[in-house]
Amino acid sequence: MKTLLVDLENGYKSIGSKEMIQKKFGLPVLSFNEFSSFREFIAQIWTRKKVEKEVKVGGISVKQSGYEIIAKEGANIDCMVIDTASEMAKKYARELKGKQEQMQLKQWGKLKEQLDSFFAFTNAIPSNLVVNCHSKMQEDNENGVMRVMPYIEGSTKVDVGKWFDFVLYTKVNKAKDGTRKYLWVTARDEHYCHAKDRTQELPAEIPQDYSIIFDAVNKKGWDTAKVLVIGEPGSGKTLSLKTLINMNKEK
Repeated sequence: MKTLLVDLENGYKSIGSKEMIQKKFGLPVLSFNEFSSFREFIAQIWTRKKVEKEVKVGGISVKQSGYEIIAKEGANIDCMVIDTASEMAKKYARELKGKQEQMQLKQWGKLKEQLDSFFAFTNAIPSNLVVNCHSKMQEDNENGVMRVMPYIEGSTKVDVGKWFDFVLYTKVNKAKDGTRKYLWVTARDEHYCHAKDRTQELPAEIPQDYSIIFDAVNKKGWDTAKVLVIGEPGSGKTLSLKTLINMNKEK
């Protein structure tokens, strides 16, 4: 599985050198200083194509038109990893803000619009997608419950999970001897309010191992999966990408 790591926080060192990652993933580690540059890169790899097809609805043939995202010739990417969506959104907010002291209401609206458009596009790419995101605690105004939210500038964080098949929260259990067990929470509750598993195959907590995710995906017969991982720095988001390297070895 050829995996492209888009490293926006210089966090690749958690899993190895750039040379080692390129050797194991089959593609170079990329970084972008601006959201607009990253978006332009995406447009060079995948493009939108208008399609028309005829479908049967009962005994009637109906013409259906729409768009699908296809990879450009020579773009062989099985999985793209974005590390992190938090930094990606910050970069775009800085672009919009420019030299102003604060973002204006119109700019917040554009931030939401463009981030939603970006996630809608990447949701449709014919490749696997893994997006890491930092977390932020937020109190629910109605019941006072502290919720773990995606740390994304603007209001996109409220419903970003809709673009993903899996929304996983990192959890670290520390043993008395100091060892750590890195887990993903897959089941939604009042604290992990975005957690999701569309396969409905996973336990409420699993080890941070992508082979478990893709085993569930393969069991369902899906072509691709889109995965959002939410957690604090140091909770395994980048470190768990090592399990993608192990999957490449198996292949």
